[in-house]
Amino acid sequence: MTPVQPLLRATALVKTYQTRRSPLRRPSPPVVAVDQVTFDVWPGETLGLVGESGCGKSTLGRCLLRLTDISAGTLEFEGRDITKASLHALRPTRRRMQMVFQDPYASLNPRRRVGDLLAEPLRVHKLGTERQIADRVAELLTQVDLRPDHAQRYPHEFSGGQRQRIGIARALALEPRLIVADEPVSALDVSVQAQVINLMTDLRERLGLTYVFIAHDLSVVRHISSRVAVMYLGAIVEIGATDDIFGSPHHPYTQALLSAVPVTDPDRSKRRQRILLEGEIPNPSHRPSGCRFHSRCPYADDQCRAVSPPLAAAERGRLVACHKPL
Repeated sequence: MTPVQPLLRATALVKTYQTRRSPLRRPSPPVVAVDQVTFDVWPGETLGLVGESGCGKSTLGRCLLRLTDISAGTLEFEGRDITKASLHALRPTRRRMQMVFQDPYASLNPRRRVGDLLAEPLRVHKLGTERQIADRVAELLTQVDLRPDHAQRYPHEFSGGQRQRIGIARALALEPRLIVADEPVSALDVSVQAQVINLMTDLRERLGLTYVFIAHDLSVVRHISSRVAVMYLGAIVEIGATDDIFGSPHHPYTQALLSAVPVTDPDRSKRRQRILLEGEIPNPSHRPSGCRFHSRCPYADDQCRAVSPPLAAAERGRLVACHKPL
């Protein structure tokens, strides 16, 4: 029996941006948006990627699809190294990895009908005649709970939730194996968020999809994800099964994030201790020595300030970057 291999494997990924020179023309230090990120994504799973705004989640998601060039490290998709693949060499791979963008208003061209937006990737890859493409567009709209006649409308004629469904349909057009969803419900109302999340869960089960789900809403991540990776200042500080992460966080930063999740039960809310992190998030271009979290960590000591902890196994299926995991 052939062993199952990761659908996507990222090894020591780094993405840096060079800032502008100072007025004195001294070279400015680069901003490290993604710093030595390593993880696997397995077929059929949903990997939730969480962290504060500005921690590098969206940049990492774009790197995984090669929408942004990678500064260092390796990226493999379906066992093939695509880290430095040219645009021409990437074209067949593009069909199997797609993205759902955060803003359903900005991600759709307002001058084109929905049918043309969904048909464009099929025409680019020459997948069928015009009649076959029209049938596929109708099928895609039905898959996301819209009507085939919606293909004749423009994006401004839809609500935010419907536009995001169109974005999902466009991502499904080429029958991908991997979808990176960059905060796909953050711009939607709470009731609509639940509908879109349930739709994505249903599509994953029916079509055998694999998701990398980027979000800052931990309640949404807990509902849809099978594993969770926690990012801080460009690096993953903890990764493990969803129930393990939410039930027993090992990294102090993960613990602080989870303590901020609202609880509907008033009695539980009163008993729970809210952890407030002191200090500012460090500048990515001047990252502190040692552990990147030590300036805000209530448990930091001299070792934390001097030595950067590696992302290592704390228990089976759990990796933590901390000298003293909780």
